[in-house]
Amino acid sequence: MNTSADRATRAAWQQFSLYTVIIMVFLGLFTNLSTIALIAFGGDSIHLPLTVIIILVNLLVAAGTADGISDWDAVREDYDEEEKTTRLAQRFAQTSTTFFKALLILIFAGTGLAQLYVIYLA
Repeated sequence: MNTSADRATRAAWQQFSLYTVIIMVFLGLFTNLSTIALIAFGGDSIHLPLTVIIILVNLLVAAGTADGISDWDAVREDYDEEEKTTRLAQRFAQTSTTFFKALLILIFAGTGLAQLYVIYLA
């Protein structure tokens, strides 16, 4: 797995994995902003459907971003010996993906819980 075609395939897959994370974060932020607007202007009759959307979207985004980061990391671990000597590969090796997974999960879990708090307890 060290031909130039293999390297190109790994690079393309890694780029796709990062785009997946970016798309999930964008969709999560957009959906959360929309549900915040609906909480503010929607009235009481919309609380149950909003609860379902808030829980499902934030769970999906948290899981999707963590999975996308894991996919990116798995491709990095498949680098051959020649690729591992490049500066980019060394930079990737120094990046802690666990921190970013935890951060994104915390952001979307916290956002979902905050919205549910506003709906039911505030």
